Amino acid sequence: MKKDITALIPVKKTSDRIKDKNIRRFSDTSLFELKLKQISSLSCFDRLIVSTEDSELMKIAESYGFQIHNRDKKYSTSEIPMSDVYKYIASEIDGEHIAWINVTNPLAYGYIYENAVSDYLAMEESYDCLLSVVELKDYIFFNGKPLNFKPNPWPRSQDLEGTLAMSYVINILRREDMIKWGSCVGFSPYFYTLDQTISTDIDFQIDFEFCEFIYNKRKKNI
Repeated sequence: MKKDITALIPVKKTSDRIKDKNIRRFSDTSLFELKLKQISSLSCFDRLIVSTEDSELMKIAESYGFQIHNRDKKYSTSEIPMSDVYKYIASEIDGEHIAWINVTNPLAYGYIYENAVSDYLAMEESYDCLLSVVELKDYIFFNGKPLNFKPNPWPRSQDLEGTLAMSYVINILRREDMIKWGSCVGFSPYFYTLDQTISTDIDFQIDFEFCEFIYNKRKKNI
């Protein structure tokens, strides 16, 4: 069933861990422009919006056909809880559903988002959101105790019960739910599982360098 879905790309000019992460040179582009290119050609969204406080980022977004949400600068600071940011942005834009898409997953190409929307449209009513996740098959402890394995007999890593971690490649939910929850995570999520490489989220310099290496390698192969 067709649903009204807004692709929402939130982006700040500054970054706490990597200086100017979203706009610094990434291979032949930047993380911001790369994500705009990946999303702008897709037909699965009803509108494309960039939420930012920075006028230069607005100009770049408009050149790719995106609408602009002129974000109040206080919502681009680390002092404001993310729950408030979710509520604020969702209450200011149009659309029945929001696909929250970060620019920090450069190895997720267009088909990843198209498949996510397809899954969202087809998912059962018992689910209240779609979350992109990556399966972690590691020996995990919580509060000093094994979480996903028994220490005796020692299991092979391939036999571990996988845990899921959010990758933030794409999360989709009703806009009114994002306002109500102050979150993109509902009470009954549908897990859209992606592989580790596609899911790589750039938090630190080593992540940036890894993604740039893989991106260049893929580009050369193409």
